[in-house]
Amino acid sequence: MINYKHLHYFFVVAREGSIVKASELLHLTPQTISGQLSVLEENLGEQLFSRTGRSLVLTETGRLVHSYAEEIFS
Repeated sequence: MINYKHLHYFFVVAREGSIVKASELLHLTPQTISGQLSVLEENLGEQLFSRTGRSLVLTETGRLVHSYAEEIFS
């Protein structure tokens, strides 16, 4: 089961390409966003982002979830 709030946080992070930028837009701490993303990834049993240094790149599963989120939030 995907939590709507977690999906929204994921969508904003994917769009912004950064947890810090997303946290500023959502008025939450980066730790909160990061924790919620971890919960979403745990629930899905898949990683949604590859973390390379400070940049986040969507994994194959992340791209699939992002297209699903785009339909919901557009």
